[in-house]
Amino acid sequence: MLTEEEFKAIYLNYKIKEIVPFLKKLTPKDKIEVAAILKKHINKEWGHNNISVLAALACSRTKEEYAKLSPGYYSLPIDLIEDLFESFIPEWIGESYPFLKEIEYLKVMEWEQSGYLTLADELNASLLSSSLLSADQLQSYPVILDSYIWLLFEYECSITARYHDVNWKDTLKTLVQENKIDRFRVLKSSLKAINFNFSKENNTWFLELFNYLEPTDREIVELQEELFLIFHSTQHSLFSVVLKMITPIAIHKDFKTGEFLQAVMPLVTLSSKTIINPLLQIFEKIAGNNEKYREEICLLLMPVFLNKDKAVQNKAAKIVLKYGDPASEKLQEEMKLYEGSLLADIHTLLDKFLVEQKENKEEQNYEAVVWHTSAPVLPVQTISDFIFFAPQVFNTGEMYHFDLFLDALMRFDNEFEEDHFHQLEPAFKAAFKLKDTSGFRHLLATFLINYGLFRQKKKSPILLEARLAFPDLENWVGKKTPLIFKAYHQLLLDIFEALKQNKKIPLLSVPDHSPCWISVHNLVDKLKIYQQKGEMPVPFDLEIALLRIEKEELKQGEGYAKEHLNTEYFHLLKPVFEQNYFSEHYRNGFLDGNFSWNLSYRKIYKWNKTEEIPQFLVDIESRKELPENASFPDYVFSSYDGVYDDDMIRILYTVPYFSCSVFAQKYNKNLSNAVYQYDIKESMALLDAWMKLNLPFQPVHYVFLSAGLFNKDKTFSGMAFEVLINRAVSNDFDMEELGKLIGKKISFEWAPVKRLTDGLSGFINLSTNHNIAFEKLLISILAAIEKPVFNLKKLLELYDELKTRNQSETDKTIIDLLEEWGKENNLKKLSIKLKTNERKTL
Repeated sequence: MLTEEEFKAIYLNYKIKEIVPFLKKLTPKDKIEVAAILKKHINKEWGHNNISVLAALACSRTKEEYAKLSPGYYSLPIDLIEDLFESFIPEWIGESYPFLKEIEYLKVMEWEQSGYLTLADELNASLLSSSLLSADQLQSYPVILDSYIWLLFEYECSITARYHDVNWKDTLKTLVQENKIDRFRVLKSSLKAINFNFSKENNTWFLELFNYLEPTDREIVELQEELFLIFHSTQHSLFSVVLKMITPIAIHKDFKTGEFLQAVMPLVTLSSKTIINPLLQIFEKIAGNNEKYREEICLLLMPVFLNKDKAVQNKAAKIVLKYGDPASEKLQEEMKLYEGSLLADIHTLLDKFLVEQKENKEEQNYEAVVWHTSAPVLPVQTISDFIFFAPQVFNTGEMYHFDLFLDALMRFDNEFEEDHFHQLEPAFKAAFKLKDTSGFRHLLATFLINYGLFRQKKKSPILLEARLAFPDLENWVGKKTPLIFKAYHQLLLDIFEALKQNKKIPLLSVPDHSPCWISVHNLVDKLKIYQQKGEMPVPFDLEIALLRIEKEELKQGEGYAKEHLNTEYFHLLKPVFEQNYFSEHYRNGFLDGNFSWNLSYRKIYKWNKTEEIPQFLVDIESRKELPENASFPDYVFSSYDGVYDDDMIRILYTVPYFSCSVFAQKYNKNLSNAVYQYDIKESMALLDAWMKLNLPFQPVHYVFLSAGLFNKDKTFSGMAFEVLINRAVSNDFDMEELGKLIGKKISFEWAPVKRLTDGLSGFINLSTNHNIAFEKLLISILAAIEKPVFNLKKLLELYDELKTRNQSETDKTIIDLLEEWGKENNLKKLSIKLKTNERKTL
């Protein structure tokens, strides 16, 4: 206790002169006591000062304990620390970064020379790098330049740091120029440091240092193996710099050509022109200088032909033409593997290297794949099946599981016994977990909880708890509930009422085959039951069923309905059999997707700046109020504010033929500009759900698809191109409509052209029919571009490639535009070629 009182008296009265004598006389047990006092009071009622810092230094048993007790920012009393070191030095002091980082590096060197500590190499590198000492200061201790400075190249540290005009690049260069450190060792250490692969920033810095020292050709030759190792790095941005260094020495007598060719083999597959162009330049120099490597180089550069950039393929082809042997069987065999990737003009240039093929590989390689094969949807057969099935409905699953659930509930309702409700406990628990959610899942959970409370005689604890967490079903709708959910809510209210009245009638809107379709025959069979019982269907249940009827064999279905239904019940099917029924009752835009659209600029407020970005909006009216007698489609053609996740797909699968408002509003909300796009996964899921319907595209679907083709998210754009490939050769897919939309977006600079051309070029030569379809697409795109835009050349090159493969003439529309575009310097040659339908020959 005396130790605690004495230390507190020193600290609280700031008796600075007494602290070191006090610390020197402490026993190990006393130090533990002082450390405990610091832990208890520091950063609570006490703050740090020189006394607490010295006490923490003297009484901490490990560097970790000191790190917890030290302030980490306090200016240390060096003279008092040195006074303490005369009688006691912590064993861990040479390993403690929190302590040593607060000490000037030259003082640390002084302490090391005095024997107070021994620095670990990695810690030494960190301290030295962050010190940013000048070249003169570094000479204060010979050991720094003889040994420690080289640690900067061996451990990841702050060598990239700079302070005002002081930085390690200048310092090292000065030391080299003054012959204070070995120049060649610095060069070699810089390259070795890159191969330690510390971080991207450090790797770039070391390569910049190497360049900054301006290595001579002789030095580069001597260090070529270290340079070759960099090609194994995952940081591709280093490669172009290294290739530029190697270019001047590629034909030097001491250049290790074989090792170089092995090292750069993976680079040939990369798409970056900043890497490929200098690589091809080196290949050409080597091939021109040494006949021994010509065939190896020609074989090595074959993967370059996977690159769809015409200039790149052309450079590679010229090397093959100049240095390749057309009679080489190896080269012929290798060329076969890449023949399908050759652009048309390049194919012509390399004709003598290509062996004629009897069969058309293009047609053999492509097989059309059905996006979705519709499968039967079977109802839940027994109560036992229902008990097992019910909990799964509230987790992930198919959309029609909800319909099957409601259908089974209506069929088995009269057969449920009290024991069945105990067995449904997992379903009640699964529903209860959705108490803090929203949307359709929450609505269905509310329905089940209310149903359980209504039917179960002795309420289970989970239902009693759920009663407090969920509203009564009647009160589920709130002020901000989207109109579409009000329609679903009304449907469930009517179903609940039918259950209360013990009506054992089938649910009409249950799909009988995936993803959401109902056949006319099945619907007629169900209506026949209603007719026999003298019951009328739940209004929205009937309307949804009619909206889900697949429009196939309707004539036969109409005959079947007339045969089995009386006039009153047959009349219920009027919307299915009258061709113009919906067009007479609803506005065409909602039915055929032919909304107007407009291009404008959207202001984005970012920090203190205002940014204007192009946007493409579909002009769709969102209704927020409806009359009491509104039909289900009226609710569908309303606002979707507050509709998220898979509920958009639910709406789509409720009205598969009238999905235009779904896509228009989803597009406007999340994809209307190419810079800020949201909910990409939801957009992908919606596009996938649409494709499963296998319906003809309407204008608004092309708008949605165009956003996907331009999307910066590679997964979404990849899926959009899959959709394009899948539908491109369909008779009901309008390439001109899609091309017009894309052209307008490009003309308005809505998104970078390169995103489209990079994606599309990968599918050239997929099949002859695809090539023809893509040519139509390019014609429509180009015809809609009103002025030269950035990367228009890429579009024209792509069109030229397709036109050449299809052996067609330049479209008249394009020729007219080329007159104006040809005035641009970068388009002159290509414009002339397209106007004259020139073919490249040998």
